[in-house]
Amino acid sequence: MTTRILVADALAIFRSGVRNLLVRERDFQVVEAGDLGQLREVVAEREPDIALVDLDLPPVGGVAAVSLLKRTTKTRAVVWSFDPPRDVVLAAVRAGAIGYLHKEISPQGLVRSLRGVARGEAPLSRDLATLMIDALHGLERREHVRDQAAALSAREREVLALIARGSRNKEIAVELTISEFTVKRHVQNILQKLAQPSRRSAAAFYRSAFEAEGASSYGLAGFTGTEQLQ
Repeated sequence: MTTRILVADALAIFRSGVRNLLVRERDFQVVEAGDLGQLREVVAEREPDIALVDLDLPPVGGVAAVSLLKRTTKTRAVVWSFDPPRDVVLAAVRAGAIGYLHKEISPQGLVRSLRGVARGEAPLSRDLATLMIDALHGLERREHVRDQAAALSAREREVLALIARGSRNKEIAVELTISEFTVKRHVQNILQKLAQPSRRSAAAFYRSAFEAEGASSYGLAGFTGTEQLQ
């Protein structure tokens, strides 16, 4: 059975090298695209089974290409790059990529990984697995602290936000038009409800609950994969 593979990369010499590698395999047919527009045209004409998409694909990056493939085709997208930012890789997974490969993967590893994708597997490097696990743990931690924060009243959340901003009791009193005594009472209630020992730890709690970014930004639910072969 022949697997149609699209290599989408801005560098023609890189595309050519990957193509020359893959066409040696009798079960691969290879087409190329140098940007998002060419990718759209090739997909419409050739309907590749797998798209190997560079995360820097012009003009707006590989995440947009993955999103297009997910919305309009059954082509399975695998992204790859040299040491990309963590958020870009996870954004690609959120957009619909089934896996990530490092561009330093060996020729044999690339062939095996693509054959795995053709069988329905998802190439998942150790680095990406670690990123996803860390992101998922971050989501769990944030959900836990948000459950704790639900015990606070609306006014207490306002006071906590100002504490996190670095405001002192007198400044909070002026900001919220309440007495400094009332502010102190709110602070005591906040520390008690959140089981926090100090204003500083309460401020850190606020930032972890309401300001930090994590796995929920990337839609990781449901992602599964197999180990990348190198």
